[in-house]
Amino acid sequence: MNLAEYKSKMFDIANRHHKKARGAKYIRQWDIHYPEKEYMVKKAEEFGMLKDVKTAVDIGTGVGMLPYMLMQKGIHVEATDVDEEQTGPMYKQCCDIINLKRHHLWIDNGKPMDFPGKYDLFIASRTCFDRECLPPGELFDWKFFFNDVFQYVDKVFIKTNNAGSGKGYPEYLLPYLYNPAGEGLGKPFRAWYIRITKEKWEQDPNSAK
Repeated sequence: MNLAEYKSKMFDIANRHHKKARGAKYIRQWDIHYPEKEYMVKKAEEFGMLKDVKTAVDIGTGVGMLPYMLMQKGIHVEATDVDEEQTGPMYKQCCDIINLKRHHLWIDNGKPMDFPGKYDLFIASRTCFDRECLPPGELFDWKFFFNDVFQYVDKVFIKTNNAGSGKGYPEYLLPYLYNPAGEGLGKPFRAWYIRITKEKWEQDPNSAK
C-alpha cells in the first residue's frame, strides 16, 4: 500500500470518530506525528538497528504508523498494546488497514514479560512503561528489563517519552543513550533514545543479575 492510500484510509477512520477519541490526534496532526516516526526509523537505520532485521515487534503500537514504515522495508512486524477497553476501537481499526497482528502486553516494573514469540527487534516509541506508569518516586529497573527482553529479541530501540535532562537514567545505561538535541530539533523529535543489542548487553558487566 503506497503512502497516499495509507494516509487516506487513516483519515477515513479518524473522521468517523470524535476528534478527542484516543488515537485521533496522531492522524489529524499527521504533519507532526508521521515525520516523527519517519525520523525514528531514520535514526534506527543510522545506528544499525535495522541491519539484518527481518522481524520486529512494536510495543504500544497505537495507530500502527511505525509498523507501516517498517513493513515498507520488508520487515515482518507484529505489535502489542493494552486491551481495547482502554484504547477504544480506533487503534485496532487503524492496525487492521495494514493487517497488523496485535498482542496484549503490559510491562510492569521488575516483572517478567510474556512475549508471543521471538523477534530480531524490539521497538517502541514514546511509551509510558518506564516513567509515567510508575508510582511516584519509583525508578524503572532497566537491568531487569534488558535481562528479560533479550530472551525474546536481539536488538532494542526505544524512543522514550523523556525529553528532559536524562539525569534519572542509571550510569550503566549512559553508553546506550542518545538525544538529538544538538540537531536543533524540538518536540516531538527531541527525546532520549535507547539503542542496544543483545550481544553488547551480554558483554556488559552490568548485565549480571
